[in-house]
Amino acid sequence: MKPMTKLAIRFYIFAFLLYFISFLGSFSVGLYVMLPTIFVLLIGIAVNLGLYKKDKAYVVPIITSIVICGITYSTWDFLVRNVDDYYIFYPFMIFG
Repeated sequence: MKPMTKLAIRFYIFAFLLYFISFLGSFSVGLYVMLPTIFVLLIGIAVNLGLYKKDKAYVVPIITSIVICGITYSTWDFLVRNVDDYYIFYPFMIFG
């Protein structure tokens, strides 16, 4: 397995753990914890797509990080304003 793939898998695992922590705090600050969850997931996708490589200039990771921050905030804002907690944490509602 390539080192970048291992790194992307770690980002995915960390995003899932943040999602689980967000579910545990869903009645208080859970939706605010969703912001870093989405951010870490998108960084993992960017690593998986090869946007962060050592041989590229430092400008590419900075630009992709800014774009990811914009996408993350708009996604989080949409979730907080328009979607009920039940649907955001639906995978965990199967167990409850």
